[in-house]
Amino acid sequence: MSADALASEAAAPRHSLARLGRHLHASVLRTCLPVEALRDVLPRGAVAQRELDEAVLAAAVASAAAAGAEAEALNAALDRHHAPALARFARARSGVDLLREWSTAAGSPAMPGAYWALLTHPLADRALRHLAFGDVEMLGHKAPANASLPMLLARRSVSPRRLSGPAPTPEALDLMLQAALAAPDHGRLHPWRVIEFRAEAREALADIFEREKRGRDPMAAANDLRRAREHATRPPCLLAFVVSLRQRKRVPLREQWLAAGAALGNLLNAAHAQGYGAIMLSGDRCFDAEVCADLGLGPHEFLAGFVSIGTITEPAPAVDRPLSQTVWSCWSSPAQGPRSGARPAVWTFTASDKAIG
Repeated sequence: MSADALASEAAAPRHSLARLGRHLHASVLRTCLPVEALRDVLPRGAVAQRELDEAVLAAAVASAAAAGAEAEALNAALDRHHAPALARFARARSGVDLLREWSTAAGSPAMPGAYWALLTHPLADRALRHLAFGDVEMLGHKAPANASLPMLLARRSVSPRRLSGPAPTPEALDLMLQAALAAPDHGRLHPWRVIEFRAEAREALADIFEREKRGRDPMAAANDLRRAREHATRPPCLLAFVVSLRQRKRVPLREQWLAAGAALGNLLNAAHAQGYGAIMLSGDRCFDAEVCADLGLGPHEFLAGFVSIGTITEPAPAVDRPLSQTVWSCWSSPAQGPRSGARPAVWTFTASDKAIG
């Protein structure tokens, strides 16, 4: 879409409450207006003075669905109540801007106003509304005081096929790297690095991916080769994440792997926090010696995978998170009962592992 078209669309009238999908009416009215404000807007006799809150909400939802004068009154009340958020979101000129504003507000006290401002913004499409609705229903009514936790709980890996431009700006990418550098890191070794593949280098990288695919599968079909090339050319931003272990007496290799993984997690979280979608993908090519050599990896570096980052064009499908009890247990001392579980594995390293320098 051209800049003129974007400006024209951004200047279009905001969506009204009545125009939103009916499933959003209850979500908006429950989240964005106190019950007493709903009582004040509803006409006399719509609900009894001592009616339960849920009955008041149900009457307000019915009024919104009717799309008459009562719906307009609810709309006006929402606008008055959240005027600062509307002014902030009015400056957005793209879906990326809206996502960034939403990511900043999600889970914080500013979330209700941001929800109303996002849903009614002229640039808000179905995907953005779906994202905001999911965040509100999952987090809005049980969000902790710390606004960063809802952001972490909402993070999802987003497939490259659900991403498009614009790619992160250099400033946004730098923030992701700063977040990665802030991860726990015994000895401050930073046993990792990233390689960025800019637009002018993508075709050469696609040639490497195609060559690796042909070497691994000489009978690969044309579609398989095309997909191998697309892994290099499709992502708006593409990084290789490289683990660079150091030989340090007081910092075991396994702790360096953990530090690299923590850095990768921070990088992905920082992408999400800025409104981008991201995913880390590995695969057979990450173990190919020629690919690693072509990318300039040293003899004791490991290609962990490729990180794709871009603007979300389609929400990722819903996923069931495992319960926290599946990874939680409470230790009892041997004197309190029998020991459970196997002894930790004792890892041995080859001579090449120990020679990392």
